[in-house]
Amino acid sequence: MDTYIDLCQSFGVPLWVGPLLHAASRLKKTDRIKRRKVYRLIQRQLLNRIGCSSRDKCTYVYPAELKEMVRAAFPNDICDYEDPCHENVVAITMDDLKRMKLS
Repeated sequence: MDTYIDLCQSFGVPLWVGPLLHAASRLKKTDRIKRRKVYRLIQRQLLNRIGCSSRDKCTYVYPAELKEMVRAAFPNDICDYEDPCHENVVAITMDDLKRMKLS
């Protein structure tokens, strides 16, 4: 787990993301699935706290630092998709991530 904490520090990402990376790393799956798991775990923490009411479903766009860190942790088979642009997109900043209090 120290590896993931060091990775968070080197990219300037809040340390609460480190255990999420570690949880995804334990999957016996491809790096693509591990990256998806990390983003879903982060989304679970953000849901109904940033950008959404309780009934809306958001599409979060994460900061470049977070994307680069997740790609550095799980580097195989990276596809660089365009960020979505529709009415339910919420752009998350590093400040938003740093202000998060985990439950």
